[in-house]
Amino acid sequence: MTRVITMPMINANDESAVLSIWAKPDKSFVRKGEVVAVVETTKASFDVESEHDGYLNIFVVSGSQVKIGEAIAGICDHPGEEAQRPSGTESPIEDGGADRSITKKAEITAVKAGLDLKKVQAEIPGSGTITEADIVAYLAERRARASVAGGKDTVDDAYPQTRQQRLLVIGGGLGAVQVLDSLSRIEHQRATAIIDDDAALHGKSIMGVPVLGGQGAIESLFQAGLFDLAVVSVSTSIGFREKMAHKLEQLHIPMANVIDPTARVQRNAVLGVGNVILAFCHVGSCAIVGNGNFLSPYVDIEHHCTIADFCTFGPGVMMSSLVTIGDRVKFGTGVFIEPKLAIGGDSIVGSGAILTRNIPPRSIVKTRVNYVVRPRSESA
Repeated sequence: MTRVITMPMINANDESAVLSIWAKPDKSFVRKGEVVAVVETTKASFDVESEHDGYLNIFVVSGSQVKIGEAIAGICDHPGEEAQRPSGTESPIEDGGADRSITKKAEITAVKAGLDLKKVQAEIPGSGTITEADIVAYLAERRARASVAGGKDTVDDAYPQTRQQRLLVIGGGLGAVQVLDSLSRIEHQRATAIIDDDAALHGKSIMGVPVLGGQGAIESLFQAGLFDLAVVSVSTSIGFREKMAHKLEQLHIPMANVIDPTARVQRNAVLGVGNVILAFCHVGSCAIVGNGNFLSPYVDIEHHCTIADFCTFGPGVMMSSLVTIGDRVKFGTGVFIEPKLAIGGDSIVGSGAILTRNIPPRSIVKTRVNYVVRPRSESA
């Protein structure tokens, strides 16, 4: 069964609005009352909440201008179910006029930055309404071009074969701090820029590395030569990690492995790309680790284990030899895995679990914790 989410009416005089950004990825599970999207008109912005629990099926891409009342997404009961878009639903509005409309938030951001609105309307690609995200990406591209045009680096540009890998860090939250801390102690890599969709971070820096906009700025920053490879620092959302890896692949931007200097990767281990391996982790001999995985401190992947793609590990996950883990498995803290077990893809293993048998795909493993908390006596 599909329950439709429509473009809401924010102001009585508006005939359409811009779907500025999706707050949840396509096919992800959402709960009733959870914000799934942000829409904008020329005068206001508005959070769109899901009215039901279920799996989000997105109908229109972010940045689209959509008529009020048109379907923008559907909520399905089951993860593999495809939402049916109502018949007669129109496509996003195309605006081919020379004077493109611009949302109020975008206009305020542009004016604060001293931009000429006519020039912005002409230079930002596309023909639809210009949103705040468009302005942020436009500013990031201008800064990147100015940095390059301002003069070449006398070392980096003169010796590109031997320079450090310059990394774009995707995500400016707590995971970024961990990644940046490791990078500060890695000799052959350094962070040169951060992107995050949180506009409150734009123009700020984290550990001296500037935040240069949101996802829309990635391609322009790469074309401007500000970074060589990218790494996703977000560990809490497997869907986001996978989505960004696919986006980078489409843009032909390579991904880097970030391996803390205290981690130990044995000689015969095989690593994919886009992995983050934090302090005091161990990857054993002949182990295979795929792409886009995030290993928190003290994770031990023993010899001859195989880890697929986009798994995340909390601190202290310990596995014995010959363990096989499928795609998109999320582990909590302090998990122990016996030898030769298989953990199926898209599973969640809660903290404190001790696995002694195989786990089927799409399972949730939760340990029953049995302990008592009581007040301490005065004599104790």
